[in-house]
Amino acid sequence: MANLTFNRVVIFTIIGILLCLPANNVDGFPNGVGDVGSEGCLCHGEANSGTSISLSDLPEKFESDTNYSLTLRLSNDEISPSTESAQGGFRVTSDTGTLFFDNDTGHFVDGGWTHKESSNQQRIWNLTWLSPSDNTTMSKITIYGNAVNGNQMSNGDNWNVIEVYVPGVENFDPIPNAQIIEHELEFFDKTMLVFGLLALLYICFRMIKD
Repeated sequence: MANLTFNRVVIFTIIGILLCLPANNVDGFPNGVGDVGSEGCLCHGEANSGTSISLSDLPEKFESDTNYSLTLRLSNDEISPSTESAQGGFRVTSDTGTLFFDNDTGHFVDGGWTHKESSNQQRIWNLTWLSPSDNTTMSKITIYGNAVNGNQMSNGDNWNVIEVYVPGVENFDPIPNAQIIEHELEFFDKTMLVFGLLALLYICFRMIKD
């Protein structure tokens, strides 16, 4: 009987520790992130408007097959850039046209461009966008940016995401408003998660009891 009680205590203690592990123990991506980044920097929590993302030098309307030199900037007044560690990172995708980063700055992973470990000690990056051949289209560039404090953990970092729309010179559709993509568990998802954890505890209890 004593052994049975001890086993129960050990199992429930392990489960409790697993359930209470903080999310900020998740490793970051110093050398960039692939398509998992298109779901947002979830190990850092929800998107935070404290991090500002800008993509400058885009034309109001693009000419077909034209190279545009752009500058991506991240800023966050609450997170001072570290002089000895990572300052920020990004993932950029475009639904039309072609993006290019310098080889020392970014690399192409899973359909999008992301920072390298050698370029994460900054919050400004230069890139080139080759516009599509069809100037009757509307291009969308999606940018995920993460301002980090350099402590090698996810706590204290703030990420955000923007969608930038650029019409061609022969496109006269209204430009959508800049969108912020929310990555937050809905109430139903949270409810199902709680019930799932309770069911797991019940199953463990029944196994020990039997």
